[in-house]
Amino acid sequence: MLFGARKFANPSIIYKLIEAHHLPGALVYPTIVLQFGCGLLVLLGLQTRLAAAALGWFCIVAPSIFWLDTLEHLSRDYAAAGGFMLLVLFGPGRFSLDGRFGIRDGVVPVIPRVVASQAVIDPVMLVARILIVFPFLADVVKKAVYFAPQCAMFVTAGLPGDAIYLVMLIELVCGLALIAGWGARPAAIVLLAWSVVLALTIHNPGYDFAFFSGDLGAVIAKNFLNRGAATFFKDVTTIGALSVLIVYGPGALSRDARSRPTIRSRG
Repeated sequence: MLFGARKFANPSIIYKLIEAHHLPGALVYPTIVLQFGCGLLVLLGLQTRLAAAALGWFCIVAPSIFWLDTLEHLSRDYAAAGGFMLLVLFGPGRFSLDGRFGIRDGVVPVIPRVVASQAVIDPVMLVARILIVFPFLADVVKKAVYFAPQCAMFVTAGLPGDAIYLVMLIELVCGLALIAGWGARPAAIVLLAWSVVLALTIHNPGYDFAFFSGDLGAVIAKNFLNRGAATFFKDVTTIGALSVLIVYGPGALSRDARSRPTIRSRG
């Protein structure tokens, strides 16, 4: 929703970016509607599966065009797509307009049997796990290739430089565990905790919280236009995707499925 609102406030930046990739710049306008409109629907839990399907598609297609040269953004957008895929499968739960008023879901008639067929749910959950874990494994590779700059980034963010070894181990082990579906929930909890630390330290956008010491409008505008917040909010979407995965588990195509049941209910 934030990215959609910022495009609405100043569409020229993205307009030029789209044209630089040899596409019509006017695509920025339906993008605004998609990001803000579908984001709002997911927030309210109104036609959630339909909105999540649209955003999941967008989080695969758009970064595959615009972020192929920026692995950090590409991988986190893919992780968001994985979370949206889980929302399509399982819905928004009880705390939503769909659940509260029993609103008919738009996905079921559009894509028949998708949310009711276990033969579809299980492989989609596997793909979702792979997408959600992608940024963590990509970050391991990035840390290994650019070790010195990454270590310096830890120190600059106030973290011990040597902590990079532990973080690489956590991202690798827990990432592979999620792909295999072996100890998936504990692994997802660990990665979620690291994502929170990452968002608040290395990817901290440095928001100005001096709301009562100056011009409130200027502070809000400064925070709204803060371009350093992009990776921070992509960490937030990864946290959301991991949260859904923790609730519903890794699915039948996992090592865990042999020893414990996976939640199947859909909201």
